[in-house]
Amino acid sequence: MAKELNIQHPNQKYGSSINNYALVGIEGYTTPEVPPMSGAIKANIADFIVREISLSGEVLSTYEKERKYFRYSKKDRFTIFTLIKKNMDTIIAAKTIQKFLNVRSNAIQWAGIKDHTAITAQQMSVYGNYMEKLRHFSHPNITISDIRSHRKGLDLGRLWGNNFAINIRKMDIPFEDLHTTLQQWEDQINTFGVPNFFGMQRFGQHRPNSHVIGKKLFQLEYKQAVEEFLLTTYPLEYDQIASFRRNLAQTKDYEQGLKDCPRSLFYEKLMIESLANHPGDYQRAIKALPLPLQNLIHSSFQSYIFNRAVSIRLKQSENLIQPLKGDVVAILNDPRGHPSLVHYIYQGGSGWNDATILKAIKHERAAILAPILGYKTDLSQFPAFEPIYHKILEEEQFQSFQFKLHDPSLFRFEGTFRTITIRPSNLRISQATIINKHPETDPTGVRMEFSLPKGTYATLVLREFRK
Repeated sequence: MAKELNIQHPNQKYGSSINNYALVGIEGYTTPEVPPMSGAIKANIADFIVREISLSGEVLSTYEKERKYFRYSKKDRFTIFTLIKKNMDTIIAAKTIQKFLNVRSNAIQWAGIKDHTAITAQQMSVYGNYMEKLRHFSHPNITISDIRSHRKGLDLGRLWGNNFAINIRKMDIPFEDLHTTLQQWEDQINTFGVPNFFGMQRFGQHRPNSHVIGKKLFQLEYKQAVEEFLLTTYPLEYDQIASFRRNLAQTKDYEQGLKDCPRSLFYEKLMIESLANHPGDYQRAIKALPLPLQNLIHSSFQSYIFNRAVSIRLKQSENLIQPLKGDVVAILNDPRGHPSLVHYIYQGGSGWNDATILKAIKHERAAILAPILGYKTDLSQFPAFEPIYHKILEEEQFQSFQFKLHDPSLFRFEGTFRTITIRPSNLRISQATIINKHPETDPTGVRMEFSLPKGTYATLVLREFRK
């Protein structure tokens, strides 16, 4: 039988439990004294714009540039281009281009995965000269722009971050009456930042279970992982899709399931096809997924543990910027930016460098770190967080050595670290305009613009806003 989770639908009442967030370890706020401002996100696809920021600081445009015809330099080995997409997954968009160019599955590279339900701009690269062919690419949800040759291709993580322009519609209070609350919220965010959780996109907006699947994969429980992926139903899914999962769980007829599978279940179809051709081979079914998705699913369990640790810490302390004795503090490469490899342990005020640490935090040049667990993580190097992680691992019945997989095609889940807070850069709040009626303003709409370093989530800034 299909497992069906009884998850309460998210609501906007202050102080109520948003169980989808709790499922992925997200609890607590850094602005609890500021009342929620409700509102609807992504009422229109154009209400959520994401533009990649390169390492040089260039912000990509979501508008197609005038097509300049560059020559492919003989010194270069890659074609690089800007991909503008709407309502589409980055991995599926890359797969679409890969099929169009007829290149191997890993030939298309990108620096970061962008939101699905949004208009986004990001760079991609492909090995070889495909400039002319890309000029003839056409797709209703994808635009290719700024095609040129380059000596190097893109690598995952090779970006500074992302710039966001977000409209929040249908506020309970008109914009003109929100000035005081908006200013209070903005001041709090600039002072305390937001918890640097991994957002819902990491786990699945409608089916927040990638960390559940990831844990089972680390434990080599392939059958349970596949069944969680295919058969467990969640309340936010469409009825048609939930019905399909329940029927498949009852029949386990994967040949028929391949015929009945809804078109939107792109990844499920790959697994079902594998099971139809190779019954009972659940590891092969997992391997049918694109490699970037396999890595993402595995790492989402690490993300879940990190979220739980930050939530526990938030309950234990007044905020996440004031270090406690035993905290590891990293110097940031730039204000509100990425952590460097220069780390210090805060001694509670009596250490030789404690005053300098506090000064760096005040000037937005330092932040507290917590580990992202892996098989090489030494928790004794994070004294303040060590008991928190031991408690979580005991509750999860999981041990760090289980992160070590013997599959050379996957990432090495050695472990790393992450700041526990993030402060948006260049935060600007104004009244939203009506889509396609600029400059006519929306009386109950708020526009928010800001930039975040790579690996962080704009939706968590919005969560502090809407609660």
